[in-house]
Amino acid sequence: MKKERHLGKWLTLALLLTLILATIFSWAGQGRELLKEFQETDEFYHTFESEIVTRLPALVTEPLTKEELLESYTVTNADIEEYRFRYGNLSTQIENINSQYETERGEELSEELAKERDEKIADIRRNFKEDSYVEAKLRAEWETKVDNYLQGLARERKIYSANYPGIGYSLTNTGSNETFDMEGFSSNFLQLTYGGGAEGLYADRIDYYTQDSDPISAELGSIPVNYSGTVFLPESYVSSQLEDFKQRKIIFWVLTIFGIIAAFASVVLWKKWKQELLASTFMDEFAKLPHELRAAMVGSLGFFSYVMLWQVSRGLNTYYGFDDFTFFLFLVLIAINAIILQSFISLVLTMDDFTYKNSILNRLVQNMKGLFLNRSLAVQMILVLVVVFFWGLGTALSGVIGGLVFIWIPATLFIGIPALYFVFSRIAYLNRTMARTELVAEGFVSEPFQEKGRSRLAAHARKLNEIRQQLIYSHSSQVKSERLKSELITNVSHDLRTPLTSIITYTDLLKNPNLTLEERAQYVDVLERKSARLKTLIEDLFDVSKMASGNIELQKTQVDLASLLQQSIAEQQEALDKQNLDLRVSIASQPIMVQVDGQKMWRVMDNLLLNISKYSMPGTRVYVALQESFGEAVLTFKNVSQYELGDDTAELTERFKRGDQSRHTEGSGLGLAIAQSIVALHEGQFELDLDGDLFKVTIRIPKGTV
Repeated sequence: MKKERHLGKWLTLALLLTLILATIFSWAGQGRELLKEFQETDEFYHTFESEIVTRLPALVTEPLTKEELLESYTVTNADIEEYRFRYGNLSTQIENINSQYETERGEELSEELAKERDEKIADIRRNFKEDSYVEAKLRAEWETKVDNYLQGLARERKIYSANYPGIGYSLTNTGSNETFDMEGFSSNFLQLTYGGGAEGLYADRIDYYTQDSDPISAELGSIPVNYSGTVFLPESYVSSQLEDFKQRKIIFWVLTIFGIIAAFASVVLWKKWKQELLASTFMDEFAKLPHELRAAMVGSLGFFSYVMLWQVSRGLNTYYGFDDFTFFLFLVLIAINAIILQSFISLVLTMDDFTYKNSILNRLVQNMKGLFLNRSLAVQMILVLVVVFFWGLGTALSGVIGGLVFIWIPATLFIGIPALYFVFSRIAYLNRTMARTELVAEGFVSEPFQEKGRSRLAAHARKLNEIRQQLIYSHSSQVKSERLKSELITNVSHDLRTPLTSIITYTDLLKNPNLTLEERAQYVDVLERKSARLKTLIEDLFDVSKMASGNIELQKTQVDLASLLQQSIAEQQEALDKQNLDLRVSIASQPIMVQVDGQKMWRVMDNLLLNISKYSMPGTRVYVALQESFGEAVLTFKNVSQYELGDDTAELTERFKRGDQSRHTEGSGLGLAIAQSIVALHEGQFELDLDGDLFKVTIRIPKGTV
């Protein structure tokens, strides 16, 4: 019976404490708002004023007209340049137009399509020549945006009028002194005053609530207006929220009164019950718990109490008032606060009896030391830091608590000193690794990092060695890249200069008036061949550049690769026979259908067969095979090279790289690069193999490529 009486008194104090805390939290959370009038609160602004009143200028009083919006738009040089280069430079746009009208097999366009293409190209050229022409287009674009904005605004105005009928206002634009009145309101209207002694109504003539207005608002920014005057809202708009606000205000003040009463009552009752409660069995039971556990209870339960107090205070100040869930939380909160109250008082009263020797903390340290002695090197690094920390704590406490010296001395000899040695050795290892890292950062990568043991530092050193190897590889790749770049410039200069020099030379020769008709015809023939050669080089260079950047569109259809290969071989048969090459072809009997761009894939085969005819040893065999394997079409070309190719197959696919290093044969050096790019665009594989003079190309095209 006595125990139950003590429990009732603890719960009474906890109830009073909960009321006090709920009052404090209520003031902290809602006090500032509940001390105002309803139309002055943030709730009113976000619910009504921002949605209704601040939209008046854009939708009712001063909506922007089409003429105003058109006049406000200014075309700048930057706008003109942006429009011109919106889809690339002049050549890129013309090239895109031409590519849109290309036919698959080079057939001539109809007169109507050719006229349409030429008109588009002429329009693009005019864009780059005439600023006024571009300005007219930009103004037309702006007018379209304005029309879309005004249409959206009209829809919003219709919705606004339907949702908020009966709004009255008497407003004056403080900038233009123009007055806007909408009468017909009565005494049951809520009056909002702006200007004078109150803050003015600051609004915007651009309605950001309309999705269609985004282009307008983005380019014009805001067009603010400031009003003074009065807006009248029918009380029916806010009646339910106003009643809820009044109810919450009553609850707020009632709770405040109860909180003040609870504060005085708790002081009186604690003085009256203090001795009895401190001697109760509840306090004895709490005193048996370790100090750390009681402190943990106060902290953890205090956190839960904090969270629930916010929930309870919000429940007391919501539209729904003190519901069942809030009441349940309130009861739970009383029980939690009773435990916190007893734990905290017990902890304060017994703090003088706390000793590190008998604490949970000390037992935890001892257990960690035992765990450290039986762990691997990887775990010891973490545990030794814990040991050093608590050893330092023990050193500090031993100066205060004399009994700790007898623990500290053996702990120092058998645990502390070995732990320090372990730490210092690891720090030395870390310093050596960091010094080596600085050398690597400066470019000295020849010497590897020392990998000692199985610790985390050793694992880190292994990772650093991997990075060092990558740096070495990156450096060698950079050197190779610079060499290839130099070779590319040299080869481009040579291959472009050779036909160009011939063209210049024979052009000068044609100027001789004493030439015979036969000589003139010969010179013209040379000019024609060299011009065609130069044209082919430039077209191939453009093609490989577009393919490498992925800036090309594939026209994929179902294609029989076997038939396409036979067609390519037939077209190159004469060139192969001229080199006395013995062609051995192995093609699967059934059709091999794949989803590819037939014209591009034909070019791959044609380039490879052309390379074979140019660079194969005369009188040797050439093997061409096409098979289906594991859902792929596998195309293989094998021939014996007439020239020494070296061992680096990757360089053979570089632009302007040719098997004939002396560059006496005809060719651009772009055939393999173009073929590799086309295969890559089809998500296929292009593999080169060299075995002495045996040159092999393997192409794998997935049959399911889309």
